[in-house]
Amino acid sequence: MSEPAKHRITNADTGETIEVDMSWNDIRSIRDGWLVDTDFWMLADRYASLTPEQQIELTAYREALRNLPESTTTGDSSDCIFPDKPSWII
Repeated sequence: MSEPAKHRITNADTGETIEVDMSWNDIRSIRDGWLVDTDFWMLADRYASLTPEQQIELTAYREALRNLPESTTTGDSSDCIFPDKPSWII
């Protein structure tokens, strides 16, 4: 397992950017939480209430989350880029 690497995190409300050490376990933990946050939208009745564009966006977002950390090319946790959450997901 590699050492934690520096990651830049930007607060969406304030625009402040900080650097934090994040290991792959940290990244997976964040990723798992974001997947749980979108599980609600995957319930059949909720998913059906979305527009076709929102369904595509949600499906792509969840797939990108599931592909972390495999989506990095170097295997270094500092190269991990989190996907942008769809703006309509609260």
